[in-house]
Amino acid sequence: MWRSVIIYNGERLNVQDDWLVVTLDDGTTKKIPMEDLYCVVIDNQNLVITVPTLSILAKHRVHLIMTDEKHLPVSQLYPLNTNYHCYRIQKKQLDMDDDFKGEIWKRIVKRKIENQAVCLENAWAERDVTNRMRELASEVLPHDVGNREGICAKLFFRNLYGADFTRFTDSETNSFMNYGYAIMRSGVAKSLVVHGFNCVMGVHHISETNEFNLADDFMEPLRPIVDDWISKNPECSGEGLSKYVKNELVCLINSEVLFDGKRMKVRYAIDSMAKSFVTAIETHNPDRLILPEMIIDHAK
Repeated sequence: MWRSVIIYNGERLNVQDDWLVVTLDDGTTKKIPMEDLYCVVIDNQNLVITVPTLSILAKHRVHLIMTDEKHLPVSQLYPLNTNYHCYRIQKKQLDMDDDFKGEIWKRIVKRKIENQAVCLENAWAERDVTNRMRELASEVLPHDVGNREGICAKLFFRNLYGADFTRFTDSETNSFMNYGYAIMRSGVAKSLVVHGFNCVMGVHHISETNEFNLADDFMEPLRPIVDDWISKNPECSGEGLSKYVKNELVCLINSEVLFDGKRMKVRYAIDSMAKSFVTAIETHNPDRLILPEMIIDHAK
């Protein structure tokens, strides 16, 4: 199994003979085989890392994330030009017409709402609520012109986190969400780049100041995976972004979802999703896009 590693302690990070080496403050070292690594999160403002080390990590397609003084992800390193057909893929990406984008966004929003309904079911929400969520999912139109995503967001957050919950406030729940979402977003960005896409050119997200518009599009169905963990771990409330919480959120990339009817790890589902998007744009057929589906934990 590929490993996700968070580095809290140490004064230096380098690579020796295909091993990632962390030199601790007391001079001792810890080593991890490069071939085992999927994701490395550097949560240490004093760690020294060399340019050759960064280059080797990129060549091995290791997903490197760096955090700020608040321990929140703020930067990522991903490899460039890893796809032999990069120009062809990006030309197809530029050629996407409005109708095609509308259908792609419809599929993304529909799956996001369906996954939110599963998250609520796992949290034992009322059947009327989850039924309403699925009803709204079935009503999503191209470009989501009826704003079913926004309507469901209010319904979802109110029933999962309580009537008083407000997104984007300085709360513990929001800090958990922000951390987990950032990990998912960076994983999506990595896979899209590996498959030849330019993340600046989004389907629905089109901000001129956002380098990851496309990743923001395709991470939407994965957000409920983070919410699902938060709702299942109320005992973590009050401890903030502890090492345990961050480790758990990073490791969500190893949790399981359904992809095209098969169980697989989230990290593989993300890669398969990106691959299916290649097929969709090459065939100009939005139905070829396949998106991860959350798993219901129990029958109600």
